[in-house]
Amino acid sequence: MDLIGRESLKTWSLIVTLFGDLDGEELTGAQIRDLLGHLGIKPDAIRVALHRLKSDGWIVSTHHGREAVYALSKTARRETVAASADVYRQKVKFPEGCRFYLLKEAAAPAGSVALTRELIVAPRDVASGLPDAVPLVAETGDIPVWVERRLVSEPFLETAEGLVAILQAAERAGGLPSERDRTAMRLLVLHHWRRLALRPGSWAHIGLLPEGSLARCHRLVTTFLKDSPPIRA
Repeated sequence: MDLIGRESLKTWSLIVTLFGDLDGEELTGAQIRDLLGHLGIKPDAIRVALHRLKSDGWIVSTHHGREAVYALSKTARRETVAASADVYRQKVKFPEGCRFYLLKEAAAPAGSVALTRELIVAPRDVASGLPDAVPLVAETGDIPVWVERRLVSEPFLETAEGLVAILQAAERAGGLPSERDRTAMRLLVLHHWRRLALRPGSWAHIGLLPEGSLARCHRLVTTFLKDSPPIRA
């Protein structure tokens, strides 16, 4: 599966994505090994990742007989629910788009991305909260490369472009044949998209470039997630 080879997958991060899609459900160690083993991840790597997440307070475990059962901790559950607003967002975060603002002294507002000490990209609806800011006009789609790279670094743009290519290929092929492959595909798409969706620069990029690679990626991911069932124990 091409999504596996796009970058070195961190097992602990993949498990975070997995539990994020479970909506509070538990998984046994055997179920985790089965799901991740289908992606070629070794049991030792899974064991080490689970131990790390337990030590960090991200997951908790109980035992049913000899089998360990894992779930998100209360803190992790709260953070996961908060993050899901962007990860599973079906519409763009800033429907009115974004624009450039030149600041005098004010700190950059939430949801904005600083390009320099004085220049930010922010949603259009923040203008009323920036009385001393000067809005700058830029033609949509005519954004300098250095600005695009400051919003989203090249590796993340490559990830978005890779997801676009893979999801388009999956559409043309009419989907994946087995349930295990479909589950694996959902997990990997979510894993890569989560890393994009939780970066403020990604939504600023979408707000400035509604036909750019990240905007196309968001539309395709949204369609894919809507059409694929959530991961279940």
